[in-house]
Amino acid sequence: MLKKIPIVWLLFLNILAYPVDLQLSTIVDNQELIPVIKLNGDIVIKIRDVGTKQVFSSAFERSENIFSSLKEAGETKANLSRIRIRRNKADYVAYIDNIEIFRATPSDVIGSDLTVYQMASLWRENIENALNKPSFNANSYTSSDNQSSGNTPLISFLSIFSNNSVFIMLVQMAAFVLIQVIAIAFTFQYLNRRYALITDDFHRRLKKFHHEQIRMKSLLASLDQHVQDSTKKKETSHQQPS
Repeated sequence: MLKKIPIVWLLFLNILAYPVDLQLSTIVDNQELIPVIKLNGDIVIKIRDVGTKQVFSSAFERSENIFSSLKEAGETKANLSRIRIRRNKADYVAYIDNIEIFRATPSDVIGSDLTVYQMASLWRENIENALNKPSFNANSYTSSDNQSSGNTPLISFLSIFSNNSVFIMLVQMAAFVLIQVIAIAFTFQYLNRRYALITDDFHRRLKKFHHEQIRMKSLLASLDQHVQDSTKKKETSHQQPS
């Protein structure tokens, strides 16, 4: 019996120290590509937002940061089982030995019925539940999940680019430039139409003024002729003998 005890302890320590299967992947939810972190095949964290502190340029960059933290601090099941949650102002931060692993923010609970603390607790609970499952690929970490049941080959291809923050930045820059070009085009078209309307109105007023001048000249000429006729009649009447 005494000889078996060390073997049992060795088996127990081997289970605790055994690496976990940690994966960074993507899923499609409501026609939106969302980065997720999987542990032993289970989705433990879904990153839908960049976070309220605007530290990251995209949800994909934020998910990469959380994945790297979990990978570095959670090399074994024993480490991941020591996650503790503390409040930091409006956020709730998960730590392992005072090292920040992930942070739940108010923007993460928009559209859900959970509080920020409940969201952080849910992520920790998901990790704890996934630790109780056997690892599918215990000796490796991967940043993509080719066995995702909901992903088509096209989505898997896009997810490779989506995990690249440089690609996201270039897409955002291209979208910004495109929006600026469209805005300038619409502004130019609006100003052209406005200028055409103002020009047409000016020409219409100028033409009306010209017609008024012609009418006034005709009226003045008619009055002048009438005065001349009246003067002649008056002179003729004075020259006749009485």
